[in-house]
Amino acid sequence: MIFMLCISLPLAAQTELDAHAQASSYGNDYVPVPENQSVFTPTLLEGIWQGADRYVFFIAPSEEPALSAETASAQSDAVVDPPNASIPDLRRPALNTQPSELAIVLKTYYGWFFDRAAEPVSFSDNVTRFSCTATAKEAEHIKVVYEPLQVRPPRYDASGINIPEDSGVWELVIHYGTKDRNITRIPVAVIKNNLYLNFVIKGRTNDTRTSSTENPLFGYWQGISSRNSIRVCPLAMNENIISYYVVDNAVYTLRYWLTTMEYTDAYASFSDGEDSFHVAKHIVSDGSVFTCVTGRSLQIRNIDKSASPLTDYTLDSTGTICAFGKPYLTKVTGKNKASVLMQIVAEANKRRKTDPPPLFPPDNVDWHWDIINMLEKDNTQIQAVRKRQKEFTQTDGREGRIDAVQAAAYSTYTKMETEVMQGTGTSKIKTSFESSE
Repeated sequence: MIFMLCISLPLAAQTELDAHAQASSYGNDYVPVPENQSVFTPTLLEGIWQGADRYVFFIAPSEEPALSAETASAQSDAVVDPPNASIPDLRRPALNTQPSELAIVLKTYYGWFFDRAAEPVSFSDNVTRFSCTATAKEAEHIKVVYEPLQVRPPRYDASGINIPEDSGVWELVIHYGTKDRNITRIPVAVIKNNLYLNFVIKGRTNDTRTSSTENPLFGYWQGISSRNSIRVCPLAMNENIISYYVVDNAVYTLRYWLTTMEYTDAYASFSDGEDSFHVAKHIVSDGSVFTCVTGRSLQIRNIDKSASPLTDYTLDSTGTICAFGKPYLTKVTGKNKASVLMQIVAEANKRRKTDPPPLFPPDNVDWHWDIINMLEKDNTQIQAVRKRQKEFTQTDGREGRIDAVQAAAYSTYTKMETEVMQGTGTSKIKTSFESSE
């Protein structure tokens, strides 16, 4: 009886968020996943980031008065002696972590108008938000919780000085509005001053093989449930994850898919006919469990083997984060305050687009005015037109506007008079018809 109770106890959800509501928003059953603690706004993420079509401002607790006191109290309870701390202690976050604020500025109208689409309430209290046909009546209010995807022990140089991190990976748990179902998880990787959405991280494997060519990508790389942008609205869930196992002469592509199976730390294996490789059977991403095998099997099938190496990638200094393609956002260094973001928006919206070039390029055209004047001479109709044009120019068009108003009034009066006359005629016909009956 006790044994049955032990194996049926569900694991804790990733955060204190309502994981059941999140799963139901995707139309899936809730599956308990291992606990993943949350932290305050990471230092590497703090500040303003610029992309091709938006600015994203990860607001530090110091920018949020309501969280400042709580941050100071929680940080006082954090681990203060990392070299002597155990791994469980390093996993422990600052206590009572609360969601932080997130601001997003969209570059609309081909980048000519910056829309403060999402921001804290305090922003509009300090600087009035401009609205037009391209903006919503009120800005979205977005909350975010940061969950680290890697746990790294502190690094120290020969003098015992802590070496600051220049890379990291987190999952942004973003709340849109006040409803639990409006939650989106977006994995992000930061390498120096660049933020990526398409990346993989070093995964779990019990293989001991090493590279004979010192290939920096050698080994198992675990995928994530990636997103293509950080938006002001919830995103649909990605139900497939791509992982890689890289060796000296080949790259194996593995697909993980969404499952309702219970999470386990077991390894699954595959073989290319000569060697066997072991990878994690399950991956936890986007608050859900993904698997590479069916049922309770530990044998991976449908492996894609390629002799072409991975290209267009960026490795971090620890060799545990591999990002692909160009960065999604680039950090605006030295600018991490709300007032700076408001200044960026104000300066951008002051711009005015230059006039387009003329359809026909200017040219020295000889109009032969002598011939035109000769043709117009003694022509009463043309002379009358020229007179009206001259009067219009001398009066700056006032006479023309007065005539237009009088004509409009006259036409309105004439229309009303016609309608009355038509109504009278209709009534006369109707009366004569009735009398004849």
